[in-house]
This record gives sequence, C-alpha cells and structure tokens, in this order.
Amino acid sequence: MDLERQKNDLKGYLEARRFAKLISEEIISKIKIGMSEKDIEDISFSVFRDHDVKQHWHSPIIGVGEGSAKMSSLYALTSGYLTKHKRILKENDLVMIDIAPVYITYPGDYTTTHVFGINPELEAFVTYARDISRKIAGHANNTMMVADVFRYAQELIRTTSNYTLLDPSPISLGHRLFRVHPLEKIPEPGLSYLILKKFPYIDSSNLTLMNGLWIVEPYLMHKNRATKFEELVFVGRKSEIVDNG
Repeated sequence: MDLERQKNDLKGYLEARRFAKLISEEIISKIKIGMSEKDIEDISFSVFRDHDVKQHWHSPIIGVGEGSAKMSSLYALTSGYLTKHKRILKENDLVMIDIAPVYITYPGDYTTTHVFGINPELEAFVTYARDISRKIAGHANNTMMVADVFRYAQELIRTTSNYTLLDPSPISLGHRLFRVHPLEKIPEPGLSYLILKKFPYIDSSNLTLMNGLWIVEPYLMHKNRATKFEELVFVGRKSEIVDNG
C-alpha cells in the first residue's frame, strides 16, 4: 500500500522539487563574492520567509569552499556550524546549497552546487557529480538489493573518476523520502522518519530490496571541496526519475 501511495504521489513530489529548485536559484542569485557562509545562510532564510516556508524536512545546509565538505561526518557538520562566519566566498570557488522545504506536505529535498567565477577544475567536478547521480539513480531496479546499488556506485565512481565517494557520512549514498503528515508540525520531520524507519539509507549494510521512492545523492570530495546532486527516483521494475529538467 505504501508503494502504491508513493507512486500516486509522484506529481506532488515533483511540484515540491520544482519549488525547492526555484528557492535555490533565488538564493544563488543573491550571493556575492566576499560573503561569509553565515551571510549566505541568512539570505536563504530570508528567501524561505518570502516564499512562506514554514517547515523543512531537514535544516538547510550551506557550504562555502571547504565548508562544502561539512557533511563528511557528524563532527564536521557540528563544528562547521560553529565556524560558518569564518568561511568567506572567494572568486572562482564554489557554494553548495542543500535545502528541503516542505511544500503542501511534500518534502522538496534538493541540492545544487554553483561555481562563482571561472574554475574549469571545479566546474568539471560539479558536472561529474550531477551526471553520476543520475546514472546511479537510473541503474536501480526492484530486483536489486539496496547494498547492490551502493556497490555499483562505488565501483562506477572508482573507475570513471579521481574523486572520492565520501562514506560513511550522515547521508551515505542517499535515503528514502516520505511525505509529511498534515498534522505534523515539528520543524524537521525528515530526521524522525529516517531514525524511526527500518533501513532508510543506501549503504553497504542494507540488504532489503530497492523499491519505492529514494533520494540518490553520492557525496564526492576533490581537494578539500565536496559536492553532490540529488536525484529523486521511484524504483520499480525500472527506475523512474522524478525530475523537471
């Protein structure tokens, strides 16, 4: 029943993704060289207020330069929040924006990375991360165990790049996505879902079948910079990527 419900809800998840993408583009348009990570975080919350966002599936995560790697561990994530005023955006560096506004009970989990200036090395890194996320998401089907998808991603990234797949990290290779109950008013319902649900992550220990709705987001490191892009995919006999281009 849950799978049928998720399948029927795909239009809502797509609208939520469009909403999150719109917000991320607006945040990026307001970022200037010389801003701190804290400044950009303040901009993001201003944009959320402008769009009347009341709830986030998870807290927004902004990473400037080396701060893009703050999700590599719980320690890095915690310490990164304490030092966000020290990281300043320099020309030709990147900003990673990971947001998940809830849109009419649907979570719009969405990440993008933008290079501010001209930096072919970082631009190639960002492009690879976007392309590999979609390739991994498209490979999955419901005859595979989740761990098989994880191992496929490991080998694919190892053989097609010099980038490092960050694992373990708080997000692993990705996670399930669940709609928020209309009466649930806690600020970050995604955290409780991922804690309480069985086998919610795409990792090497998950031996359940890969089916239903998933976020695929390989988190890659290159020279103290990290990036990821999120693909929302419904896995049945074949993958159906829920995206609007």
